[in-house]
Amino acid sequence: MARRSIKIPPKDTVAETSSNTETYNDVLNSLDSIQTKRKESASSYGASEPTVNRRTLIMATGIIGIAAILLLTFGSPLVPESDEGMTLGSMDFEIELLNSSKVLLSDYEGKPILLDFFATWCGPCKTQITELQKIQAKFPNVHILSVSIEPDDTIGLLETYSSDNDMDWFVGRDHTRRGKAKFYVSNIPTMAFFNSQGIRKYANHPPGVTSEATMSNWIIAD
Repeated sequence: MARRSIKIPPKDTVAETSSNTETYNDVLNSLDSIQTKRKESASSYGASEPTVNRRTLIMATGIIGIAAILLLTFGSPLVPESDEGMTLGSMDFEIELLNSSKVLLSDYEGKPILLDFFATWCGPCKTQITELQKIQAKFPNVHILSVSIEPDDTIGLLETYSSDNDMDWFVGRDHTRRGKAKFYVSNIPTMAFFNSQGIRKYANHPPGVTSEATMSNWIIAD
């Protein structure tokens, strides 16, 4: 089966820029000063310096600033080189379950864990559910935990979704957004496997639908 994933829409808004930026007049005065110095320097060498359009410089500065913000916000996520040594403790985050109780990922330590990041609007995530159902039937001792990274996926919506799709395992949501950050989730579904000692051994790189055969190999290899 071809690996498929859905890129998460960039719903997160860019953080507000600092209120300590220069005023418009200060910027103009600074540009005037720079332009004067450039003319004086050019004159001392017997060369003429063309006048710099202030509006052009302001627009160029703004474009550079916007480009930097976009690069920092939507650039390629940092992906860890190895899964070895990543424990439930170091990757821990809080999950809100369907009964509105809040648990930590580390609360499930002691048994193998398959962690599934998804969203209710994600088509390939439903295919992943089918593969997880096969794993549940084959390895009943494995904890399966499906966590929505979509802020609009309320507990009520997740209850209906899990019931409609026969998700007979732990389902919740990443209500603090820390899970998405710690696991570098930029596409869904994203899967990770922790062994019974709480060490992350495998993750799907690149993200996409992970087959029952692949997940079985993760579990057996442990």
